[in-house]
Amino acid sequence: MNPNSLLIEEHISYFNSIVFRFIPRRYFYLGEDMAQDAIIRCIDKIHLYDQSKGNLKAWIYRVTQHYCFDMIKKLDRMQTTPITFDLMLEENHPVINNIEKKKIRKALSCLKKRDREMIMLKFYFNYSGKEIGKALEIPEKQVATCFKRAKEKLKEKYHQVA
Repeated sequence: MNPNSLLIEEHISYFNSIVFRFIPRRYFYLGEDMAQDAIIRCIDKIHLYDQSKGNLKAWIYRVTQHYCFDMIKKLDRMQTTPITFDLMLEENHPVINNIEKKKIRKALSCLKKRDREMIMLKFYFNYSGKEIGKALEIPEKQVATCFKRAKEKLKEKYHQVA
């Protein structure tokens, strides 16, 4: 193990403070995971650190900051539906209260079987379009259209449920 990577281990709490400084509130639930990923990234890139160019904390700060910005961009691009639909089945998620969970489950139960399965495969199991097509035995080219319709129906039912 590189002696510089041992230095990084001394700054583990520093990673959390950097990450939570840069991520928006909507992604706070990912903060600790992002901090761990930033630690791994720093350990992987420790060979790029040059002591003559600055101190280790400044380097860690820069690498972690860039990682956070990259992840926020990626998460924003992935965010196609409200957060409640992405996290609908997680039992104790801090963002969703019990009333919303019940409302989402009730809206799901109002959907046709195929639409419900499509939503579950995408959001709960994180299946790709190709995997959803295989599982539901529909052509891959139709998956995107069917999924879009199912998602719209779910949103509609969600807003109708009392």
